[in-house]
Amino acid sequence: MVERKYYDLTPSQKLMYFALKFIPEKNVVNIGTAVWFHENIDCELLKAAAYKAIWRMDALRLRLKKVKGQIKQYVSEEEPKEIKIEDYSNYSKDHIDEILEKWTSTAFKYNDKELYDVVIIKGPEDLTGIYMKVNHVIMDAWGLTVYAKDVINVYLAMKDGKKLPEEPAKFIPLIEKDLDYMNSKRMQRDYEFIKKKWKDPAVFASVEPKYVGKKYRPNNIRYKGKQKVMSLDKSIVAKINEYCRENRISQQTLFILGSQIYFYKLNNTDKSMVNSVLARRSSMDRKKAGGMMVNNLQLKVECPYGVSFKEACEKLTKEQFELYRHGDFPYQLAHDYVLKQAGIKSGLLTDFTITYQPAKIFTDNRIKAKVQNYFNGSSSMNLYLTIMDTLDSGELDFMFQYKVAVVSDEIVDELYRVMIKAVEIGIESSNKTIGEIIDEIYA
Repeated sequence: MVERKYYDLTPSQKLMYFALKFIPEKNVVNIGTAVWFHENIDCELLKAAAYKAIWRMDALRLRLKKVKGQIKQYVSEEEPKEIKIEDYSNYSKDHIDEILEKWTSTAFKYNDKELYDVVIIKGPEDLTGIYMKVNHVIMDAWGLTVYAKDVINVYLAMKDGKKLPEEPAKFIPLIEKDLDYMNSKRMQRDYEFIKKKWKDPAVFASVEPKYVGKKYRPNNIRYKGKQKVMSLDKSIVAKINEYCRENRISQQTLFILGSQIYFYKLNNTDKSMVNSVLARRSSMDRKKAGGMMVNNLQLKVECPYGVSFKEACEKLTKEQFELYRHGDFPYQLAHDYVLKQAGIKSGLLTDFTITYQPAKIFTDNRIKAKVQNYFNGSSSMNLYLTIMDTLDSGELDFMFQYKVAVVSDEIVDELYRVMIKAVEIGIESSNKTIGEIIDEIYA
């Protein structure tokens, strides 16, 4: 019998385990999503494909266990839990969505238990779905996309009697690399970069009027959250993508700058800080693996009113790439240092976190599918924006998750309006200054 091997949590995993351990609402670390197929699907075959995909992905079989008082993780070799097929063909889609929201808001028992759920859903009118819920400690959104993609590809291969596709990359070797980093010279060099970058204290920019002019925002221990998703038409997205290609900037840079127009105007400043979520999936093995790898990076966004939109994009691009080169450095250590420089012991120096999710579930033209995310009901962040086009449809979905005690629906609507308007003005007239764009939007 092979001896079970335990691993420490990586810094990325500790980000989520910290929330799991200290936030009363344990569902805060749940990620729930479904892929809906708008055609006749063989549910038993899809179930078999989902089982195979679980065995093919070590990250999904990770379990947490206390060993000598310390939380550890290991890969379970037990038979995967049953994948149920639920017949909801007599329910409306809205009713099914309510059920899946409830499932997503139900916390896992996380001590030496499975940290995933997979369910096949028979819906009305040939609508079939595969619902997946994971604990964020073992899997991020990219990793879940890798699993979903593998299920679909395995299903199609089994259906056609073809050889199974290449397996996802293993997560365990990546865990080992992340743990080795913690005692490396590279980590020390990254820490020196953080110290140099944050020699001057961060400037707090509030998302709502109440804290405008304050030095920071105290931690809010009310975690009830809300989710709102807005879609950007593919014609606008195509223009944005063309601008990014021609100017060699990322879409995330563009939307970070657009969002800061809102913060600059509200706070009467040209300085702020954004939590920029980095996928840490640059290498091929990381791209093809499941698991939890994201890191939260503190990005200074200082774009004087007199610089042009294009100049601001170039400045932000350079600063983002510089920050990403040090993107393995643990968030908590960087956060503590930034707080220290600001002269505070605890609290928040930004209300806003953003990520651009480039991972896609590639399917061929034989199968029509749509991805739908389900909210867990809680939020550990004041305002978290995820931008994605998971199925490569050409549209972009903007998924806002936020604490209702801090952020209102009206704030989300206004931030989205200003962000998109700023981007549209900027890509059409990139020589306009930040100040001119603000004046045009708020005229």
